[in-house]
Amino acid sequence: MRPLVVVSLEVSTTTAKCILFSVKQGVIAEASRRYGADVADGPSQDPQGIFSCALDVLRQMVQAADDRGLAIEAIGLTGIWHSLLLVDGERQPVERIRTWVDLAGADHISAVRRDEELVRSCYHKTGCMVHAVYPAWKWHYLKYSQPELTEKARYISSQMEYVFESLTGEMAVSKSIASGTGFFNIHTLDWDTDVLDIMGLAPDQLGELVEAFHTAPLKPEIAQLVGLPSGVPVTVGCADGAMNQLAIGGLGTEAMSMSVGTSGALRVVHLEPRIPEEPSTWCYYLLGGRRLAGAAVNNGTNCVDWFLTRHGGQLSSHVYDRFSEGIMAVDRTQAPVFMPFLFGERCPGWKENRTGGFVDVKATHGEYALYYSILEGVLFNMRQCYDILVEVGGRPQEVLVSGGIVNSAPWMQMAA
Repeated sequence: MRPLVVVSLEVSTTTAKCILFSVKQGVIAEASRRYGADVADGPSQDPQGIFSCALDVLRQMVQAADDRGLAIEAIGLTGIWHSLLLVDGERQPVERIRTWVDLAGADHISAVRRDEELVRSCYHKTGCMVHAVYPAWKWHYLKYSQPELTEKARYISSQMEYVFESLTGEMAVSKSIASGTGFFNIHTLDWDTDVLDIMGLAPDQLGELVEAFHTAPLKPEIAQLVGLPSGVPVTVGCADGAMNQLAIGGLGTEAMSMSVGTSGALRVVHLEPRIPEEPSTWCYYLLGGRRLAGAAVNNGTNCVDWFLTRHGGQLSSHVYDRFSEGIMAVDRTQAPVFMPFLFGERCPGWKENRTGGFVDVKATHGEYALYYSILEGVLFNMRQCYDILVEVGGRPQEVLVSGGIVNSAPWMQMAA
């Protein structure tokens, strides 16, 4: 029997990535293509631009399979959570994709959050806070600020749905992606009619809900473009954070994943929704009935890089190593406190416009003391979230760490 060979295609915030994978051999080949500035600027993405990049890396993996005499039997899709794409009656985009980075509606949504009863109701139904990161509240802001734009929109879509539809012609969305929109009821696993009423939307304006491993056949014209047979099954696509939990072997309820990269996240699986009484962490859908309770922070290695570019010069392994070594001599009991909100706050306070800075800085503090406090501040923010997750779901047996933090032994020790 020949080994099963598949490709995994991811469209992230900044890059299209693809790997060729064999059950027998593991990862055989990989390719990536960073989006150009015209395709992605952080808060927004050009739909056709990211799809073109995705086809480029997919084509490279098809060639890699051909060179090895392998036949690709399926395409698995992964994309970002919390994106919004408005499309018209012909299923054509009416503007660029709005990503999770887009917080243009922060002031508007901050005013909405004054209605504490509304916030609690939406939070406990959807597992999502009333916050500008979520597509439901991006839509709410656009209806207020650009009604002429929302009037052009017949359907609500997302980055992942656009890629899947462009590959297969089918309109569907995984419950995993949907659970990060603010439109989805985390208890019934369906679109929440009360939230849709608030938004002035009907269920048929959103995609058909399916499980993450639902597939549709690759369109003949796309198959020809990339060099595959038409009809190759394509999965509907799952969220990158959910797939990270799968990748660490975290389908069980014993392990918590902790990733610290540009931003940070904690995730743990439960068999039913786990939502704190006070809005703080989030709860999304994974697959197979499992929920993913977690927390995300906006500030991670982006705070580290902000400091190092101003005090260490151009970022390099030498600069990282110098500061990692330098903090070994810092007296942590005398170090300043860093409020790690340079890029706003998600969990647990959900204040888009919150700012950061140093507290208790003295003339005796040098650059290494400040650097230490940044690492510590990021972890304190995550520790806040960890304590809440433990309170509602119990203590995990282990915490599995990934991301840029693993490259810093002192930071890993602080985390431990």
